[in-house]
Amino acid sequence: MIKYRSDIDGLRAIAVGGVVLFHALPWSLTGGFVGVDVFFVLSGYLITAIICGEARRGEFSIGRFYERRFRRIMPALVLMAVATTIASIIILSPRGLIDYGKALVGVATFTANIVFWEDTGYFAPDAGDMPLLHTWSLAVEEQFYILWPFVAAYFARKKNQRPLRIFVILTVLVSLALSTVGVKFYKDLTFYMLPTRAWELGLGAMLAVGAVPAIRKQAYREAAALLGVLLILVPMVFYTEAVPFPGPFALPPCLGAVLLIHAGDKAQTLIGRFLSLGPILYVGLVSYSFYLWHWPVLVLPRLAMNRPLTTVEAIAAIVAAFVLAALSTKYVESRFRGRGTWQMTRKQVLRTSAGTATVLAAIGIVLVSTNGLFEYVSPAVQAAEIANDDYNPRRRACHAEQAGASGKLGDLAKCVSGKPDATPGYDVLLWGDSHADHLMPGIEAIANARNLEVRQATVSRCSPVSQYVAYVEHPAACAKIYQTALAEAASQKDLDAIVISSSWSAVLPKIYEKVAHHDAVETERLFAGALRSIVAEVHKAVPAARIIVVGTTPEFDIVPPKCFARDGKLGIDDTECADRIPTDAQWGPVADRVIEALSREGVTVALPRRAFCQGVMCHTRLNGHILYYDDDHLSVAGSRVAGPVIMAKLNRSER
Repeated sequence: MIKYRSDIDGLRAIAVGGVVLFHALPWSLTGGFVGVDVFFVLSGYLITAIICGEARRGEFSIGRFYERRFRRIMPALVLMAVATTIASIIILSPRGLIDYGKALVGVATFTANIVFWEDTGYFAPDAGDMPLLHTWSLAVEEQFYILWPFVAAYFARKKNQRPLRIFVILTVLVSLALSTVGVKFYKDLTFYMLPTRAWELGLGAMLAVGAVPAIRKQAYREAAALLGVLLILVPMVFYTEAVPFPGPFALPPCLGAVLLIHAGDKAQTLIGRFLSLGPILYVGLVSYSFYLWHWPVLVLPRLAMNRPLTTVEAIAAIVAAFVLAALSTKYVESRFRGRGTWQMTRKQVLRTSAGTATVLAAIGIVLVSTNGLFEYVSPAVQAAEIANDDYNPRRRACHAEQAGASGKLGDLAKCVSGKPDATPGYDVLLWGDSHADHLMPGIEAIANARNLEVRQATVSRCSPVSQYVAYVEHPAACAKIYQTALAEAASQKDLDAIVISSSWSAVLPKIYEKVAHHDAVETERLFAGALRSIVAEVHKAVPAARIIVVGTTPEFDIVPPKCFARDGKLGIDDTECADRIPTDAQWGPVADRVIEALSREGVTVALPRRAFCQGVMCHTRLNGHILYYDDDHLSVAGSRVAGPVIMAKLNRSER
């Protein structure tokens, strides 16, 4: 056994504190997520030191290694997973339970990092809906310890320790190189996967195998400790989610952890004494349970209330998680760890761990296979769940998630709707981004009744405005696909109208943020100029076509189907889901005002927002139909509210 060091437990407190503050109050510590990287270094150091020490004494046993690991991690993990599962079954919608079930299988099999890599990015908005997201880091550690004990013990038994040191150093270098390249091209994969994280555990292992020269003078140790704590705290304060991570940006906090551990190896430093102070030390001692409990305690109440936690609520959640951590450490962790009061043989520990993991995995499989217990929820909840997938049926075939370099449009045969007449081609072109795509079902329904043919040519994140305003991204691929659409439209003999729609509410704040002095008047002027340029380009390409510019539809801070499903699940009033102040309450009306002004210049304008809103409040449900499938895109039902507003304008512009 290696000697106990209180400063290491104090370092755990810094690590867990950073992570918890980042999750609970992200504005307070925008880079607190680097605490996980500190944990990786600590784990690599401690576990490798134990393995090598036992191997050199001829005492290493793989059975005993896994017994210790399971005693250390399983009791508290199982308790948290069971409590979180019960709460999730009560709170989460069927769709949420499907994702939860997958995550639970990942927790049970230590593959949670793979599950979350496939489903979401760590910093993605929907990551906050996953109560077990934080278990990805445990999975990375346990995957590391599948092979590492064998490798470390094999080399450690040899008299010459140089091969072990070389192996660890090479592992660190190769993994760091993979992480550096991967963070640029495969961000989520690099964040979650062991090969691109192994170097962080390897840095700790380098200390344990003596691959780092000793610090012999106390003054140097003091300086190393001070530099170490700065290398951790500065990234916690100044890093943000925008930092490409891990890669080279993970080096400072990891090296900081290395310096702190190394500086206190032979003699305690002033920083080490500070980290050993009672309150800090106690947080470190309960850090594992604190890490386990903090995330579900933050996530589940927010999901139940269908809104972000207030600062006071977030602080209360942290306090509750800490209390649970203290109780879990005292009555669960300590009873199983080492020679705890609940004595079990090695076989019993391994069998019990395997058995509980199997039960958790089985529960997860049941949740997935029953579609999140779909058959057991009320009809209202089922209807809300169905609305999640109530998007344009042509989206997969006719809407591009990003513009391709070729500028190729969706297949004409699949992307023209309506009733064809004797003349080949189409009558209406729907042109724009995803906020044009979501209008297609409503336009199509009326087109069918009028014997009109509508062509969809839409692509995400390619607002037509982007070609004319320098403040908005304008990739060449977007310009090419729009030019392709206009060229095709120009070849249509009976083309009557081009309907242009985009997420104008998203474009305006981008202009506003970058325009000098945040000038609202200048923002509107640039936006209006861009719209006129779009109209002019369309007129030039297709002179005979009428132009219909479609205004905004409301955007929200909730996903309405999820909101209705959760309120229905909990049996509470869903009025706050149905009628809300939209998040684009500022920019949506501004965009509509600028667009409406185009009508004085001979452009046909359709403003569907008025069909959704009364005053400042806007509907997400109308006549029993949910109008959105996510926070800002209309469902088929919502599209059929907007469609008549647009097609009525087409009537007025008919020749």
